[in-house]
Amino acid sequence: SSGINAEWPLRPGKERIETLAKPKLSRSTLSYGPSLSWGNQQTMWELTKGAKSAEPSDRILSLAQSKRNLSTQEDLKPQWEYSCGRQSPIIQVSGAARKAVNSERIEQLAQPKNNHCNYTENRPMYEFSCGRSSPVEGPAETAKTAAERERTNQLAQPKKVHSEHQASREVQSILTQAAMNTRPTERLDQLAEAKRRPDGPFREPEWPVCKKAMKAQSTERTRELSRSKGLVEGFQGNRHVMWNVSKSAKQAVATRRVEELSVPIQRESMDHVQFNPDVFKVSETAKKAKCSVRTEELAQPISRK
Repeated sequence: SSGINAEWPLRPGKERIETLAKPKLSRSTLSYGPSLSWGNQQTMWELTKGAKSAEPSDRILSLAQSKRNLSTQEDLKPQWEYSCGRQSPIIQVSGAARKAVNSERIEQLAQPKNNHCNYTENRPMYEFSCGRSSPVEGPAETAKTAAERERTNQLAQPKKVHSEHQASREVQSILTQAAMNTRPTERLDQLAEAKRRPDGPFREPEWPVCKKAMKAQSTERTRELSRSKGLVEGFQGNRHVMWNVSKSAKQAVATRRVEELSVPIQRESMDHVQFNPDVFKVSETAKKAKCSVRTEELAQPISRK
């Protein structure tokens, strides 16, 4: 204990509080590797002198050659120069195609399809329709001269309104002459009068208490009911958000083990880890490891009924 006290001397309370009041240092701004600036030709790690003075092999030189551009400006059509990568179907007709003579087969295929022998032209009402024949057509001559039937006349009659049907009432109703000449009763005149409210004087909100009320004594039942509800035995109130730090906490000195545990773990940043292909590789010993009996017991799921 004497060695620990010599290495970690006690500080006064004020200096200790100032040390604890300092904010925690952010580790996100710290870099544990070389500083990289993306977008340039600098390497991630510095090249060794041997790598700089090394000469490439014939194979590396052949692989380093850029791919040859086989396309020429003559191959590109004017409609394809500013397209999105696909050749335009619109091309200029060559002179040989313009002077070519059609064969008998091409002329046969170029003929339009002839109409059927029983084909009739569309009616005038069908010319501007949406593709279906119109159901509206003129009556035939036989229909015009046909005699009337009793059943046909019965079906042609419009549907009659129900005997108890009442039409919708208009918003503005017309008053009858009797309603205009009638006179209200005395009871209606009394109910139609506005409520009368006096102008005052009213009683003051504060008034003196009489002597009898001052000298009155409450009963035992009233006193029992006026008592406030007590707290349960062992009740502890809510702890305040801010409380005073004890002197022992201010003068406490952390042990060497606590200092070791308080040091943050330094891990490599993802900028460097993502280039390591074996960073998430499981070792062979971890694959062959066997868990203990206690670990198997803790790994079992909880059985619930």
